[in-house]
Amino acid sequence: MKNKVLDVNDLHVSFDTYAGEVQAVRGVTFQLHEGEVLAIVGESGCGKSVTAHSVLQLLPRNGSIAGGSIDYRPTPQECLRLTSLDRRDRRLRAIRGADIAMVFQDPMSSLNPVYTIGDQILENLREHEKGLSRREARERVIELLGSLGIPSPEKRMKEYPHQFSGGMKQRVMIAIAMVCRPRLLIADEPTTALDVTIQAQILALMKQLQAQQGTSI
Repeated sequence: MKNKVLDVNDLHVSFDTYAGEVQAVRGVTFQLHEGEVLAIVGESGCGKSVTAHSVLQLLPRNGSIAGGSIDYRPTPQECLRLTSLDRRDRRLRAIRGADIAMVFQDPMSSLNPVYTIGDQILENLREHEKGLSRREARERVIELLGSLGIPSPEKRMKEYPHQFSGGMKQRVMIAIAMVCRPRLLIADEPTTALDVTIQAQILALMKQLQAQQGTSI
């Protein structure tokens, strides 16, 4: 039996609005194990993204976890209750992007247009792996971009988001998420903005990374 990585139990999420409280998620429960791929399926507006964002407490200011628990297990012997941490807690900040990473729906709005692709990937790496030298960090980024099917990665990491197609931007978003080799990757409808052919490529790519690194998705 593989070790459990994430345990979501009876999760409730609410939003304070001008019309009163809105219950966006009611009683969601699931578990995720090492190297496992789990899909949460449902119609638009049913709370899939809210559930995903709740894991790392990335809810809007008017949103809150109203009940239930989310437990992350860094090792089989450890258990960290993410729902008991404040959004600004150092332990939560250390986990975001390092142990647990996220690929968002729309790469067009998630990348900063004034920074190069390489700088945006390196930012996450420098934040969580301060012991890496500049050369080691750069080599890892080049290797990762190459594995994601981006041609001439050494050259392209110096370019800006507007110089990439939609499919390539989504590959860059996956690179930002995977550069620290997280144990868990949360993919919030990562192919929504892409055409059907590119969707299939991105899904196959994520499955390949999952197989190579043992990442839970």
